[in-house]
Amino acid sequence: MITRSAIALALAAAAGPAVAQVIDLDEVVVSRAAEDAGAPQDGSASAPAAAPGSTSVAGGQSGAVEAALRAPAPVSVVTREEIARAGQGNISDALQGIPGVIVPTSADDPALAINIRGLQDFDRVIVSVDGARQNFSRSGHAGASSFYVDGDMIKQINVTRGPSSVVGGGAVGGTVEFVTIDADDVLRGDETVAGRAKVSGITNGAGAAVHGEVATRISEAFDVLVAATVESTGDYRDGGDQRILSAAMLHSGLLKVRARIAEGHETTLSALRVANDFDSGIVTLRQTDSVADTVSLKHTYSGVNPLIDVTARAYYTATSLHQKDILTEGFGYRRSYDVATIGGELYNVATFDALGLANTTTVGGDVFRDRVKTMDEAGFISDTTPPGNREVYGAYVQHSLQRGWFEVIGALRFDAYHLNGEVAATGEQVDKNGSALTPKITAAVTPLEGLTVYASYSEAYRPPSLTETLIQGTHPPPATFPFIPNPNLDPETAHNVEAGINFAFDDLAFADDRLRLKASAFHNRVSDYIDLNCFNFPLPGGCTYVNIDEAVLRGVELQASYDMGRFYGIVTGTYIESEDKADGDPLTNVPPSRVSATLGMRAFAGSLDMGATVHLVDDAPDSDFFGLVGSGYGLLDAYASYSFDEDTSLSLTLNNIFDREYTQYLDLQPSPGFSARLTFERRFGARPSSGFFERAAL
Repeated sequence: MITRSAIALALAAAAGPAVAQVIDLDEVVVSRAAEDAGAPQDGSASAPAAAPGSTSVAGGQSGAVEAALRAPAPVSVVTREEIARAGQGNISDALQGIPGVIVPTSADDPALAINIRGLQDFDRVIVSVDGARQNFSRSGHAGASSFYVDGDMIKQINVTRGPSSVVGGGAVGGTVEFVTIDADDVLRGDETVAGRAKVSGITNGAGAAVHGEVATRISEAFDVLVAATVESTGDYRDGGDQRILSAAMLHSGLLKVRARIAEGHETTLSALRVANDFDSGIVTLRQTDSVADTVSLKHTYSGVNPLIDVTARAYYTATSLHQKDILTEGFGYRRSYDVATIGGELYNVATFDALGLANTTTVGGDVFRDRVKTMDEAGFISDTTPPGNREVYGAYVQHSLQRGWFEVIGALRFDAYHLNGEVAATGEQVDKNGSALTPKITAAVTPLEGLTVYASYSEAYRPPSLTETLIQGTHPPPATFPFIPNPNLDPETAHNVEAGINFAFDDLAFADDRLRLKASAFHNRVSDYIDLNCFNFPLPGGCTYVNIDEAVLRGVELQASYDMGRFYGIVTGTYIESEDKADGDPLTNVPPSRVSATLGMRAFAGSLDMGATVHLVDDAPDSDFFGLVGSGYGLLDAYASYSFDEDTSLSLTLNNIFDREYTQYLDLQPSPGFSARLTFERRFGARPSSGFFERAAL
C-alpha cells in the first residue's frame, strides 16, 4: 500500500521529475497529405486529409477537425480560431475544451503541464512543437514536466488520448502536437507580401499584448514567415478578491522558412524562442528568467511512386531557467536548470492495392538524447533534479487494410533505453537499460455512411526517469525530510482497451445542418505503475518512488456538435475513475468529472459570431486524501467576434463572468476571478502589381 504522510501531502510535489521527458509525435502516420495539413496521425488510412489553410467555426469544421472526428481513434484537433475564442493565445482553456484533458497550472509560472486521462509527468504525456520534443522538467511544487509556449504562434493542436505505441512511442497517457503558423496563414491568393497585427488588453492581471506577423512568397518555391509577440501582465485576483502572484513578461519570436527545390521535395525550417520573466516561489520568492528554444528541420519527399512518401526530421530544443532569491543574497541564492534535447526521425508511408484491399504501410524509427544540467550552490536541486544524460531510440511498423466498410490497423513498436547515474550518499553506480515490444490493433466498421464503430487494444512502454530512479538528498527548509533513491524501479507498461463510436451526418432536420459526435470508453491497465511513497516511520521518514503492481484508469468521453448555420451548439464531457489494485486507493492526478456546453449564434452574414459556455466540474472526493483542493464549481464564459471585413476584426472574451471563487484540481493557487480580454486584429496584403502592404481586395 502506498502511504501518504502529512509531510508528504504538503510537499510531495517537490519530488517531481528531473529529467527531460521522452516526447513523441502523434501516434500513427496516415499519409503525407494528412500530416502537411496538420491532421492528427490517428492510424486510420481512410480518414480524410485536411485542407491546407482551412479554418474551423463551431460545427463548420476544417479538414483536420473533420478527419479527427471521423477517425477510429480518440483524437481531437484544436484550431487557431478555437484558441482565439478561448481568449487570444489562451492555450490552457483551449485544450481543456477537449474531453479527457486538463492543464494544471501554477499562477506564478507561465509554464503549462498537460494531464490526459489522469496521467501526467514523467514522460506519460508527450508534447512536441513542430515535431520537436519539449522535454523540460524540474522538481517543484507544481506539475513536474512542463513547457513554455506562446499561443499566438500556434495554428493547430493535435491531441491523441491514450497509449501511443508507434511514432515516438512511450506515451502511456497520450500525445500533444503543437503546429506553428506559416506563410500560408498570412498570405492569400497571389499575394507576395502580407502582414497581420494584433493588439490585446486584459482586465484581471491588468496587461496588454502586441503580436505581429509578416510573410513573403518570393516564388512558388520559397516562402518566409517572421512573427513576434510582447505581452505584459500583472498579478490577478481570484473570485474572493485575493491578489495572486502571477505577473509575467513574455517575449517570443518565430522564423519559418519553406523551400521546394525540386518536384516532390519540400524542406521546412522553423525556429521558435519563448522567453518569460516572472517572480515565483511559495516559501522563497525568486526572480525567474526562462528561455525555451525550438529548432526543427524537416524534409519530405513524395513522388509519383505511391510506395515512397518519406519524412526526415532533425531537431534541437533547449530550455533554460535561471533564478535568484529576491529577498536574500549570499551562498546558495542563485540556481539554474538547463535541459537540452537533440533528436531525429525517419519514416516512410507506402500505399498500394492488393487482393482487393487498400493497404497503407508505415515504417520508421526515431532517436533522441537528453542532457540535463543544474547549478545550485546549496546543492538542493542537483539532488532533486539530478543532472545527467539519457538516450532513447525506437523502431516501428504499422499496416492498415481497408475494404469497403471494414478496416483493420495493426502496429508493432520496439523501444529501448539506457540510464546511468550515481547515488551520491553511497557512491553506488546505477546502470539500467531495458527494451520492449508494444503492439496495437484496431478494427473499425462503417455500416452506413457517417457511422463508424471501432475497438482497439494498445500497449505503451515507459522507462523510469532519472529523477524517479535517483532522486536523493533533503528537501529544502523549512520542511526538511530525505528523498531516497530507488535504483530497482521497473518500467511501466500500459495495456489499453478502447471502444468508440463516431457520427457524422448532414442535412438532418434542416438543409446544410451538421451533426458530429464522438464517444469512447476506455480501460487502461498500467502494470508496474510508478508512484511516490512517503512515510513517517522509521524516523525521520522520507519519500521514494516505488512500483505499484497494477493501476487501473477507466472512463468515458464525449464530444458532440450541432450546427444549423445561424445557431450552433457544442458539448464535451469526461468521466474518469482510478484504482491502485493493491489497496483500492485512487491515483493522485485523476481529475473530477466535468461537462462543458456552448451555445452560439452568427449574424450579419456571419460577420458576428457570439456565444456562451457553461463549465460544470464535480467534486474531487479524494482531494483531502492528497492534500489538494477539490471542491466542485460552475463557471460561465462568453465570447463575441465581429469581422468588419475579411481583414479586420474585433473580439471580446469574458471568463468567469460571475466572479466565482474556485481552484482547479491539481492547481496550488486559486484560479482567476472575472476577466475580460479585448483584441483588435488587422491583416494587410500586397500583390505583385500593388503597392507594398496595400490591402488586398479579393
